[in-house]
Amino acid sequence: VTFPLSYIGSDNREGGRIACQAVIDAMGGSGKFYIQNVRPGVSTTDQREQGCKDAIDATNGAVELIGVDYNEDSPAKAAEQTAAVLERVPDLGGGFGTNLFGAEGMGQSVKNAGLTGVVKVAAFDAPESAILELQDGLFDLVIAQLPYEMGQVCVEYAVAANAGNLDVIEKRYGTGYQVITRENVDTPESQNAIYSAE
Repeated sequence: VTFPLSYIGSDNREGGRIACQAVIDAMGGSGKFYIQNVRPGVSTTDQREQGCKDAIDATNGAVELIGVDYNEDSPAKAAEQTAAVLERVPDLGGGFGTNLFGAEGMGQSVKNAGLTGVVKVAAFDAPESAILELQDGLFDLVIAQLPYEMGQVCVEYAVAANAGNLDVIEKRYGTGYQVITRENVDTPESQNAIYSAE
C-alpha cells in the first residue's frame, strides 16, 4: 500500500473563482473589485487569488481589479489597507478576502465607511464565527468548503480500503463549495457546510 491512498479536498483555485463570481453577480456583473490576501508564496491563498482573477478576466473588462493587498494575517492591517482603498476608490463594488483575516478587516472597513451592502464582501471558509458575521452584515457571502462531504468520503474510502476494494478509491476526490448568503444560510446544504464544533 502506498500512502496516501487518496487526496480528498477542494480545489482552491476553483474556490476563488466561485467566490469572486458570486461577488461579481452580487455587483450586477460590473464594477471595481479588490482582493485582500495574506502574503505571496502561500499556495492555498495564491490559488484562491488566481481563481478570483480568472473570474474577473472572464468578464472581459466589465469588472476592473483595482488592486491586491497583503495583510500578513492581520485583520487590523487588512482594515487599514481597505480604508485606504475606499478613500482612493469611492465607487468600489466588491472585494474578496482569501481567508477570514482579510475578509474580517475588509468587512470592518466597509462597515466603518457606511458602505455595508453597497460594497459586497466575500469571506473564504465558514466557521460558525463567519456565519455570525454574515448574519450581522459584515460579510455578504461566505464560501464554504464541504466538511460534511469530506468526512463522509474519508470514512467510505477507509472502509473500502480495509475491505481491499482499492479500485473504488479515486486518487483525487475533489469536493465542491457552498456559497452561503443570508438568504440561504438556513437551508440543509448551507447548514451541512458550516464548520460546526458539534
